[in-house]
Amino acid sequence: MSEITNAIKARQTQIVQLQSDIETLQRAASLMGGGETPPAKATRQPTVKPQARAASKPKKPRAAWSVARRARMKAYWATRRKPSAPAAASPAQPTATQKRKRAPMSAAAKKAMSRRLKASWAKRKRARR
Repeated sequence: MSEITNAIKARQTQIVQLQSDIETLQRAASLMGGGETPPAKATRQPTVKPQARAASKPKKPRAAWSVARRARMKAYWATRRKPSAPAAASPAQPTATQKRKRAPMSAAAKKAMSRRLKASWAKRKRARR
């Protein structure tokens, strides 16, 4: 694999050298002939990505408005927070009453949910056609 990469690098240096030679010859021709010759087309040269990067750029500090925005969001969420229950005797071990659990769905609720989902899937399928 390294032989291939070395060959590619060698060809790229040859291409760069030939391009500079063409530009030099065109300049000389325009000076000797007195006329304008169109510049050589710059061919797009394939770039080789470096395998190891140097130290990356340091991150820019966040804008000053973000501090104010963070404060506004904290205030907003504080107003939305529900009042907490009185503290338990042992905060390390939550009791069964502290754990919040969703109530199990009834059979009728499951059936209704199934109908709604099937209807929405059918609607999406019709819209796709």
